[in-house]
Amino acid sequence: MLLQGCSPHTVAGTPSSSASVVAPNSSVSSSSKVTNPLPVSAMAKHPCDGALTSGQLAQLLGEAPAPEHADDATGPVCHWQKTSTGAIVGVGYMTNVSGGVSQVYDQQQGDAYRQVLQVGGYPALAYNSTESSPVTDCHVAVGVTDTLAYDVGFVVGSNRYRKMNPCDAAVDIAGKVLSNLKAAA
Repeated sequence: MLLQGCSPHTVAGTPSSSASVVAPNSSVSSSSKVTNPLPVSAMAKHPCDGALTSGQLAQLLGEAPAPEHADDATGPVCHWQKTSTGAIVGVGYMTNVSGGVSQVYDQQQGDAYRQVLQVGGYPALAYNSTESSPVTDCHVAVGVTDTLAYDVGFVVGSNRYRKMNPCDAAVDIAGKVLSNLKAAA
């Protein structure tokens, strides 16, 4: 999933309260195991049609912009952009990535920033390919089964540049998407 202003998503900070950091010595394979998988049907709709509610988007961006379908090789993707500031929220259901979040871990090995964590008890990875201390954008991939994941991207708007941690925001958004996916399951 590629957001304007973001580094490319190449899969073929301090976490917020909805996330927990996995111990640095934890192996990726043990930390990426999904113990309470969601049904695949939770991702049956396009992310533009339910990943985030209008109210959630208004809370995140100050308004609920029109969704933009931006599907890519990983699966269906949706972007919402606040044009006045350039802030972007993106959500992609990685339905064409058979290795789930473990594959994301493997593909993002060389990134400048990588933080293994959990979102709502699900294995996740926060990453940025170019910034070792992200200030402009951040992605968070969350595994919902051992073979299925979703990815959230967040680009900080001009009004919040250097005033917020984009990875904290992306983890918060990932938690909202997870709640909505659980409700749809």
